[in-house]
Amino acid sequence: MGSMWLSKQKCMNMFYRKLRLAILILFYCPWSMSGQIPKSYVFGESDQIVLPVTYINGFIIVDVIFQKILPLKFILDTGAENTILLKREYAEMLNIPFHKKIKLMGADMSEEVNAYICNGTFIQLTNTRSVRHNIIVLEKDYLFLEEYIGTQVDGILGAEFFKDLILKIDYKLSTLTIYDPEKFNYSRLKNYVNYDISIINNKPYLYCVTEPKAGTLINTLLLVDTGAGLTALFHHNTDTLLQLSGQIINGSLGKGLGGDIEGFTGKIHKLNMGKLYFNNLLSSFQDLDESLIQPDRVTRNGLLGNLLLERFDVVLDLKKAKLFLKPHKGYNKTFEFDKSGLTLFAYGENLNQYYIKYVIEKSPAGEAGLMPGDIVMKIGHCSYKWYDLRRINKILSGRTGKTIQLKIRRGEQILNKKIILRDLFL
Repeated sequence: MGSMWLSKQKCMNMFYRKLRLAILILFYCPWSMSGQIPKSYVFGESDQIVLPVTYINGFIIVDVIFQKILPLKFILDTGAENTILLKREYAEMLNIPFHKKIKLMGADMSEEVNAYICNGTFIQLTNTRSVRHNIIVLEKDYLFLEEYIGTQVDGILGAEFFKDLILKIDYKLSTLTIYDPEKFNYSRLKNYVNYDISIINNKPYLYCVTEPKAGTLINTLLLVDTGAGLTALFHHNTDTLLQLSGQIINGSLGKGLGGDIEGFTGKIHKLNMGKLYFNNLLSSFQDLDESLIQPDRVTRNGLLGNLLLERFDVVLDLKKAKLFLKPHKGYNKTFEFDKSGLTLFAYGENLNQYYIKYVIEKSPAGEAGLMPGDIVMKIGHCSYKWYDLRRINKILSGRTGKTIQLKIRRGEQILNKKIILRDLFL
């Protein structure tokens, strides 16, 4: 992890310290792989199953027992159709046969990577029995999600796994409830705002009215993506009106299967979701590959991620194609994001050590002389050992004008640095 400087275009965009991962786990895969939860087998006499989950740094982590023996951690991802095992060594350790080698395209659409289809593997969620499910195994872990999220991540639980079921995500209580649609009592949703959605390749899409600039209204089709640790992302080349007039910052939005994903960050004037809305929403913008923009196919204009969805109780009815949102108090208040210009990654056996991955030029961190590769020794007066990545990110998103003291190691040097937080988009 030697020190290195990245250009502004490569290391920019601290709002997307979470988006950097959100982009990674959107895969384009032409294979349909049946194998969702069999309702009668899971529910029995009950009409619901409640699963504890971990919500951390904008990602929902689900406990999985793989092949009836191995406890793993998967990201709940309605933006990915298939279930994906990131670590091939687990499949090999359990002698799982690879039935077919395939090429998998990342969200950046720039490069194919090798993967394998494994049929009929066993997956068990908390409070359920094991069910057979077809999965994709990456030839190698191209994503390294653990370093960014700061916790164990072994795979991605895609939307197909929950086909024709009803899901309720409670971000505050950290629970995922799965309902039997044949027994569901819709009267319990009387305090929710309901929407018709489209289910395309098992994934949920919602039409919203987007105002990139005041008075410019665009009907946008947005993927409801629980695998995205962001507010919203827009593919600005899908509509000529999806252009911003305010300040934007170019940079790398993340690392996809094919390398860095380029885009920019800016604020849209308003996002309208029926009676619900967000003003001055800080969002990401990225080109959608031209091969996906065709007159004879439905083209999505972007996605909604967890940092927006977490402000609601969310119910996804994947059978009747409905979305229900119950807004929390102050749901559309201003979002808080990084004000330092730093992106930190975790490392070490327990992911409890931290180093600087990216620094924005002319940001508080850049002006303080912090560099990629610097090892964090202290934050304030406390050792790094007292922090996790979530708490550090919260500190770096704190009050404008707040001073943050950092002690870092750079090679053989121990240096003290001071950064003063400020809004990077003023």
